[in-house]
Amino acid sequence: MEKQFRMNCVGCGLFVFYRSEEDLEGASFIYVVDGALSTVAAETNPQDAPVPPCISNLDGGLVQVAIEVEDRAQRSAITRVNADDVRVTVAAPAAWGEANNELLEFMGKVLGLRLSQMTLQRGGNNKSKLLVVS
Repeated sequence: MEKQFRMNCVGCGLFVFYRSEEDLEGASFIYVVDGALSTVAAETNPQDAPVPPCISNLDGGLVQVAIEVEDRAQRSAITRVNADDVRVTVAAPAAWGEANNELLEFMGKVLGLRLSQMTLQRGGNNKSKLLVVS
């Protein structure tokens, strides 16, 4: 039987990763989310906040998040986090930028940010987007 130490997102409570080793020095962090297409194992110092590769730091204190958006869903939600991207569903259709606007509003609520602190750098007309947070 494996003992699991689970870690949830502080802001929204979403299960993000677990580790099976009790020793923090040599622990591997395994990212697993229901419905994910892949998993990511990261060897990292537990004192640092382990994050999947789809979330990265940029120059000037900016953070970039690779997002895959599914429009016309029942509600806005984060449905998957893996190495490649964070999948977000939004209720709005993609037409006329409605899905992009709803994505920014939803991510602002999840991250506790104002709209002016976030920009979509790429992906105005497709499902794969880069969200840049200041």
